[in-house]
Amino acid sequence: MKIFFIGDFCSNNGPASVNRALRKIMPDNTLYSIETKQYKRIIELFMKIQQADLVLFSGLSKINIIGFKITKLLGKKSAYLMHGSHFIESKLNQNPDQNLIRIEKKVLELAPTIICVSENFMNCIKENYPQYESKITYANNGIDWDMVGLSKYNNIKREENMLLSVGGGVPLKKIEVICKAIDHLNVKKGYNLKLTVIGASGFDTNKIKSYPFVTYIEKIDKKEMAHYYKMASLYIQNSEFETFGLATVEALVCGCNLLVSQNVGAISIMKDLKSTDMIIDTSDVEEISIKIAYNLLNDNNKRLIGSIEKDKTSIEASYEKIVSILEK
Repeated sequence: MKIFFIGDFCSNNGPASVNRALRKIMPDNTLYSIETKQYKRIIELFMKIQQADLVLFSGLSKINIIGFKITKLLGKKSAYLMHGSHFIESKLNQNPDQNLIRIEKKVLELAPTIICVSENFMNCIKENYPQYESKITYANNGIDWDMVGLSKYNNIKREENMLLSVGGGVPLKKIEVICKAIDHLNVKKGYNLKLTVIGASGFDTNKIKSYPFVTYIEKIDKKEMAHYYKMASLYIQNSEFETFGLATVEALVCGCNLLVSQNVGAISIMKDLKSTDMIIDTSDVEEISIKIAYNLLNDNNKRLIGSIEKDKTSIEASYEKIVSILEK
């Protein structure tokens, strides 16, 4: 079987990271998209789709619309690997891009199969696009359990009062609410907690930066993230919507305790989650402050890591599931 894999392999975002990870373990005969100019991309699509048995479009692009029409014309099996939803995310982030929403709706209409990157995300897409329920499935994002290069951070001392959250000022990450919870603990309960926030500027950035205990880092090389995972005592992901959230698993691998919202897709692979590990209401400052305090005193790292079946959550396992879905 020869696969043609179309997607972004260069950017410093989640979908591109997943694409690069999959590419590393795909067979030598796999074809990849390489052209960047639109007319060359269309020619490339037509030529390589003819050569392939299976076609995988990973991530949202206008070119997918043309690609799915070509696969149908040539009778090739194809699928859309869905990493996010502009329809859902733009409402939460208060910045709807109607053009991207139109492209997303057209891609979902044309895709014979839609593969979501977590079971949680799949359920959310089925709820928002019920007309496509029968062709929506999932393959959890694969985890690089080796975390190449992690060993060089082994001498970093973990700071008991340092908390970490990734997502920047994007409203759907609800980091401002984490700030309010920490402020409550520091002012009312006598804690001396610090929060490092990593991620791009967004609607909530200035509010987050206004808290004196916050260190805000807008850009960082993904390879350097392990430094902060190793330093933090507790990693918090309070997302109102999170398709998978590789950072949550990366933080666990690096030894962090975890406090994560019930909306994060990565919890699909954690089999021993307790109520104290999860945020139910991402806007509830009291709930979050209570659970921060609890998880600073009660380690959950080993329990949560131990509950994940590594052989079923590896990049290889994810790839195998994607191929099995494509072949049906």
